[in-house]
Amino acid sequence: MTNYFRITLTLLCILMLTNVSAQKKVTYGKSTFTVYQPLPDLAPTPVCGFAPEVPGYALKSKLYGPGTYYCYAPGNVVKTNYKCILTEIRDWVAYRPETVKELAAKKGLKQLSEKEIKKMCNKTRLPNGGLMYQLTENSWIWFYIIGMKNCGPKAWASNEEHVLGVSYIEKVPQETSFVLDRLYRFWNDGVKFADYATVTQSNFKTQPSAPADKNPNYFTIGDVLNPKKGFYTLSFDGGVAPTYLWHPYEKVVEENLKKADFDASGTVGFDDLLTAFEYQLDVVKAGKELYFSYSVNSRFLLDLVPGVTWQREMAQRRESEASRKVEMQKLYKANGAALEKFYKEIFK
Repeated sequence: MTNYFRITLTLLCILMLTNVSAQKKVTYGKSTFTVYQPLPDLAPTPVCGFAPEVPGYALKSKLYGPGTYYCYAPGNVVKTNYKCILTEIRDWVAYRPETVKELAAKKGLKQLSEKEIKKMCNKTRLPNGGLMYQLTENSWIWFYIIGMKNCGPKAWASNEEHVLGVSYIEKVPQETSFVLDRLYRFWNDGVKFADYATVTQSNFKTQPSAPADKNPNYFTIGDVLNPKKGFYTLSFDGGVAPTYLWHPYEKVVEENLKKADFDASGTVGFDDLLTAFEYQLDVVKAGKELYFSYSVNSRFLLDLVPGVTWQREMAQRRESEASRKVEMQKLYKANGAALEKFYKEIFK
């Protein structure tokens, strides 16, 4: 019985990280909770200052959109006045590379050579080639350029290059307070302009500690962020009912920064299946340096495998999403009491 309860509660905790919307009220038992509440005093992640005047998703093109292979492109974009690095760099997506080069030249930016990029990124998941410009002594912007193969009347016969993704990369101080501040800001940005956000700090090669470990070596920020309270692990030392053990984020980051495989990742997204972009964060060590990489990628300016159309692909996604929602409702209904206790502890 104890193992069943432990597995069920762990599953519920994982689901809570990914399946609720920003500023959403959820009710379990007799209690209502508000999740994905942004921190009011936390400033947005600073913008880089290099962006086009007209967002790429607002451009008109005969190569994609209704009636073309890329019939759902560019996708839905929710209007927002919230300015952060993610909402700034996404405006480059769908631009032609020649326009990027022209605007970079007007701004006097230095383009990095392939050799310089590989030396800086040092075989990490940061870009190891392509079109990259240096913005400041410690910041760069990289453009993911792909030739779209289905822009003409004949399938797989075109090579129309567009910016399908962009990353802003910043070298940062390896200080616990600075790193945590940037992780918090990424999460906060997400719940300010999108539906959900998650951040995980877990070193790349290090085996994550067990869920009941009293000295955890990783954490995930899901639907609630409370920097003062920290995060929790579960202890079953007292029997069937778990005890919540709270841990400061600072301790984990401070210890993990000492290691060469320090790593963190994050995602921001919308519940809308037709949303235009995927947003992500990658934090890696390359050699002795620590980099934060903020990326935005198109979801619909992509070539699927031969024989699969975007209409067919989206029909399958809608079917999968409908099934997921049904199963989630069953799970929430069956575990309402446990979820009520869970959130009461989280918000205590």
